[in-house]
Amino acid sequence: MIKKLIRSPFGNALVGWTIGSIIALLMVTVRWRTVDQEKSDQFMASQNGIIMVFWHERVMAMPWLWPSAYALHALQSPHPDGRMMSHAIGCFGVKTVWGSSNRNPLSGLRGLKRVLDLGESVAITPDGPRGPARKSALGPVAIAQMAGKPIVPMCWSVDRYWRATGWDRLIIPKPFARGRFIIGDPIYLDDISKDQLETARQQLEDALNVQADAIDRLFTEPPQ
Repeated sequence: MIKKLIRSPFGNALVGWTIGSIIALLMVTVRWRTVDQEKSDQFMASQNGIIMVFWHERVMAMPWLWPSAYALHALQSPHPDGRMMSHAIGCFGVKTVWGSSNRNPLSGLRGLKRVLDLGESVAITPDGPRGPARKSALGPVAIAQMAGKPIVPMCWSVDRYWRATGWDRLIIPKPFARGRFIIGDPIYLDDISKDQLETARQQLEDALNVQADAIDRLFTEPPQ
């Protein structure tokens, strides 16, 4: 039934907008706080386009948490599922770059580079769309080298949540949970050679995992 619905343009938009509305209703109940808010605000105001990266398990809250004053674009497949997600994230002002990270990755990277060249930002889940979870692909470091823009790891955590059963074990905040959001230190890769991309990829993967584990500990360790 749902699959048939999203194959039609109207049904696809309707399902996407419904998903976006449900996420927004959930997010507004969470008591969010940005870690080191002043530093994060100063950093965002000083940028001219960044590559925002986060693990796929944290994708649900990211469109809500991204500072709305800054344009953000995300890569989506032109197939029905991708179009549906484009409508969903569009509810939060996130724009779509059409392409595929699997079938034609170079085309997708070029589209994202065009956005970065305009001074706007892009969002990438380096372990998406199929995993393995929390294992980074080369895409973010390749586009950082191509565009000369910094990669900025971002992450959030909540004290109460559900876990989905898919490959990424998607984190779904429970209503009225306490949430924390963190913008990490920028990673500059524009001056590295192609031979160093794999080393940079591993460094990014390690940085994302350290960041995720650290913000999760805010809710598991007793206060000092």
